[in-house]
Amino acid sequence: MDLPTLALGNLVDSAISDWIGPVLVGVIAVVAIVLLWKRQFAGFLTFAAMAVLAALFVFFGGDLFGKNGNISKAGKDVAKKINAVDLTETTYARDFLTR
Repeated sequence: MDLPTLALGNLVDSAISDWIGPVLVGVIAVVAIVLLWKRQFAGFLTFAAMAVLAALFVFFGGDLFGKNGNISKAGKDVAKKINAVDLTETTYARDFLTR
C-alpha cells in the first residue's frame, strides 16, 4: 500500500471516532430531547429512524460500502449473475473504486 493512502485511512478513522461520531450522537440526543419535550412523538419516531440510518452510514459505512463491504460484494455478485460489466476492470474506474 502507498503511504499517503494509509495516512488518509488513519485520518478518516480518527476523525470519525474522535470528532464526527461524538458530534453526531450529541446532535441526535439534543434533537430527540427537544422533540420529546414538545411531545411531538410522530416527529420523534421519524427522526429516530433517520438518525439510525445516519449512524449506520457514519459508523459502519466502510464495512457496508467499502472495497470489501457487504453491500459492495452483493452488488458485484448480482452483476456477475446478470453478466454485467465489472467497473473495477476498466482503467478509468480502478482509481476511484479501489481507494
